Amino acid sequence: MTSRGSIGVLPGAASSQRAAAAMPLQSSPAPRAIRMPHGSSSLIVLGRRDVSRSAASGQVPQPHQPRKQLPPGKVPVAAAAAWTAPATSVEELQQQQQQQHQEQQQQQTAWAPSAPILSGTVTSYEDEYQLRLNSELPLEAQIARLHALLELLRTAETTEEKVRRLWGVDSVAAFACNPRNEAVCTALSQMAPAQQLLLLSLPAMLQEHVLMEPPAAALRPPEALLPLLASLAARLARVEHFYDSVGGLLGYQLKSLQLIVAGMQDKGTRNRQHEQHAAAAEKTASNATGTVAAAAPPPPPKISFHVPRGMDLAGEEGSGVGVAAAAQGLASLPFMAEIYPVGGAGDRLGLVDEATGESLPAAMLPYAGRTLMEVLIRDLQAREYLYFRLTGRQVTTPVAIMTSDAKGNHDRISRLLAELNWAGRSPEAFRLFRQPMVPVVGVEDGRWLLSRPMGPMMKPGGHGAIWKLMWDEGVFDWLIKHHGRRAALVRQISNPMAGMDTTLLALAGAGFARRSGGAAAFGFMSCERAVGAAEGMNVLQERRRWVPEDGSSASGSGRWVYEYGVTNVEYTEFERLGLNDEAVSANSKTSVFPANTNVLYVGLYGAKKIVAEAVGKGDGEQLLPGLIFNLNKKVSYTDPLDGSTRQVTAGRMESTMQNLADYLTDKFDRPMGPQELAATQLSTFFVSNLRRKVTSSAKKRRQPGSARIAQTPDGSFYDLQRNAWQILQRCGLADVPEPGSPEQYLEKGPGFIFLFHPALGPLWDVISQKIVGGSLTHGSELVLEVAEARLQQLHLDGSLLVYAENVMGHMEAAGLPAATASKEHGNTLYGAVGAAAAAAGAGAARAATLSVSSLHNGTLEVPLPRMVAHGGALQQQQAAAAAAATGGVDAAMSPAPGGAGRLRYGPRCGRLQLENVRICNQGINWQDPDNVYWKHQVSRRESCKIVLLGQSEFEAHDVTISGSQTFVVPDGFRLSVTASADGAGIRTQLTPLRSASPAPGCEPSWEWIYSMDTSGAVRLSYVGAAPRSPAVGMVATAMAAAELRGQYVLDFSI
Repeated sequence: MTSRGSIGVLPGAASSQRAAAAMPLQSSPAPRAIRMPHGSSSLIVLGRRDVSRSAASGQVPQPHQPRKQLPPGKVPVAAAAAWTAPATSVEELQQQQQQQHQEQQQQQTAWAPSAPILSGTVTSYEDEYQLRLNSELPLEAQIARLHALLELLRTAETTEEKVRRLWGVDSVAAFACNPRNEAVCTALSQMAPAQQLLLLSLPAMLQEHVLMEPPAAALRPPEALLPLLASLAARLARVEHFYDSVGGLLGYQLKSLQLIVAGMQDKGTRNRQHEQHAAAAEKTASNATGTVAAAAPPPPPKISFHVPRGMDLAGEEGSGVGVAAAAQGLASLPFMAEIYPVGGAGDRLGLVDEATGESLPAAMLPYAGRTLMEVLIRDLQAREYLYFRLTGRQVTTPVAIMTSDAKGNHDRISRLLAELNWAGRSPEAFRLFRQPMVPVVGVEDGRWLLSRPMGPMMKPGGHGAIWKLMWDEGVFDWLIKHHGRRAALVRQISNPMAGMDTTLLALAGAGFARRSGGAAAFGFMSCERAVGAAEGMNVLQERRRWVPEDGSSASGSGRWVYEYGVTNVEYTEFERLGLNDEAVSANSKTSVFPANTNVLYVGLYGAKKIVAEAVGKGDGEQLLPGLIFNLNKKVSYTDPLDGSTRQVTAGRMESTMQNLADYLTDKFDRPMGPQELAATQLSTFFVSNLRRKVTSSAKKRRQPGSARIAQTPDGSFYDLQRNAWQILQRCGLADVPEPGSPEQYLEKGPGFIFLFHPALGPLWDVISQKIVGGSLTHGSELVLEVAEARLQQLHLDGSLLVYAENVMGHMEAAGLPAATASKEHGNTLYGAVGAAAAAAGAGAARAATLSVSSLHNGTLEVPLPRMVAHGGALQQQQAAAAAAATGGVDAAMSPAPGGAGRLRYGPRCGRLQLENVRICNQGINWQDPDNVYWKHQVSRRESCKIVLLGQSEFEAHDVTISGSQTFVVPDGFRLSVTASADGAGIRTQLTPLRSASPAPGCEPSWEWIYSMDTSGAVRLSYVGAAPRSPAVGMVATAMAAAELRGQYVLDFSI
């Protein structure tokens, strides 16, 4: 662990306090530095009187003043001790020196430091030499030293006082004694006290090398160093502020070292400690009465782990459960938010901008033709579109995104969203906030790694930072108060699979079905996990804790409390916590514990309460849940100071967002069995599904020639196509080739490609009603970038690519009156549900909840409210007339060229209808070595491409389309393709769509009518061009009415 000395047991709080008390830091007289033989391992504290003597002779720079020139041959002593008043006369100086000499004689025999707390540099007025402080001190001694430093600064009332005290610390003074650091010290003296405090903390905690220049480099003047030091101080300020609950910058280093030492304890030590704790618990607990002896301390908590139980969407009854839960989740959509932690550096991906060569964050990975950030937003909009098709109500879900400065993450995400026109939403629908970057710490010696001189290597500090950041940045209030949200779904940027089928909707539904509408619940979406996999696991944690009756342990009386909750344990912590990663059976590779996927449901009120409590009492562990330090990461490190390259075990302290669940446990007075817990609705819950429908991350680059594709983009796309195969099977397509083994996939490709816009579903049951029958041969490619599609008996042998310019609606100019913006909804099928809700509730009183359980009998027992969101017909006509007078309704409803419009869900979108159609072409050139399937970057010999501009339609019936064909359908038209009279070719006919006047846009020639039955299943009905007045269904009516009234309960039987 260190180059010198043995490592003992991590000092506890008591030993740390004793060490701090013994440390001669500030007001008490400290011994003078004693000249030691060069190479001695003794560690001496720099004496205040040495510094006072230098100050008296004019050699100590005062704070905030330029450093004075020193006589030749003299070494500057720390500016740091300038807070000691200098002598004002020769007589006083002589008296001081005589007194110091006498004290020195006494201290040389009477004083010896009990521990090397704040030492490491041997120095004197006449000469100095410096040891590698942090390589000399064992980590335990550094921990004790940091405890003492924090105590020293805690009692200082002002920043200036803290700075003066730091200047007086031995290692800071030693740093200033080095002539090569004179310019740095001069620059420091010219900086603000807050900046000095941060920068002086570095040598104080033995990280002086961060402020040093390479020995072989020419020294720069103070004015050249000031910008570098200011930039460094700004980076450290974020660490200081964010980790204020654990002591700021010094506290970050302290916690990191504590985690390192605890993690490096051998298993035997941990077992002995566990046995000692168990023995103490037996001695202190009374078997008869459950009381504790008055003289004994309270026993420590006992924690055990069990396999969690919850809703299984992949089980025998999973389909029905998933449908009901997804329906509940869909009903709760107006009260949900999304949270994306995207600040990770993604180092293992090795993603590089091909044009500039710059490293890119994971969010910019070009997955299946678009960035991962776009994948997440499309999934969200698909759920909003499904809700819209059922209720006629457009919901805009607020999205909170935690970024970082790693690889320009924050700026790149901001630019990407702007380039995407904020996905057709208002920029105010997004809230970006940055997590701090934290120093990378060497495991062996606690030394910070450097990226460059005066530039510590810094990485994001784990996604567990998200909760405190949401508090600090006001994101909780933004979601709860500004947007009225009760809960949020959390998913990571590297997992594009979580939006599959019912996964996210079922998780939301399970959460909203909890107590208080899920506002204080916390849920995990999980899946099966392989034994030995390097990923966390979900567990049911049982914690037995002694609670004194009177609030103190002095009386010894109390009781046991049993706390239960579903939580996460990281794979790096298994051994430390005594968790055995066992298989479900002797011949199985599947673990008994499911995988933690970081797909989460979080009740915003409960999470905010936990964070507020932690802030109030300054509880760093509660603010930063699940603190870990990965001791297994080795990096090839080139030291910018001496140019040496070596393998270093290093990492940073990280926290895990999912472990907020540790503070949402439910308390019981007795142990609870599995059946009892199953019948009890805990605050934390667990939902599981097939792994490929929950997670298949793209976290790391596949090594060339390797068949190991887990957590790589190759592996994620492989699972995407496995899901595609299952969808096509459900649709009834024949001849669809199976993806094959990973080895076959890597060698020959996936066998077929099926990609689609998630708004085509996103539920697989919806997709299977839009695509029915047909076949897809080996090597075929089907891309459907369209939501409104009807494919009946499509037989594909080759490539079919369909791209709609408007997938879910049209872009509308921002800032239009509400009546104009919503006009079309009252005159099309999309407004039918809202109109029904309005008619049913005209003049009715508001009710507390809406229930669909009563709909099993076909009646609606709860009165529905008056429609309030849509403008009246008169106002709509007036707005339309005004728009027409200035260029027409269509012009008013469209954004200006290059302007930022808003996506309005509705019928003005592209539509595709293929019935009994065969498409034959040569398709993808599977032998092209430049194909990158996970990017959807492929070479094609031939393809059939259909491009739908604006609101347009393409339909083909009873025809074979052969060879390369491209059909571009203009806005406002329908292109029909049929077989020619002789049957040898094709016949096309372009006709305009019927105007929807006075509404903007056109009448669609066909329509899917969405409805939901009382079990929660979404049913589609096809309606042709004939006039129609469809029944919208009572369930959808209830959902629309509930949303209008601000209600959130729709009790499907889950």
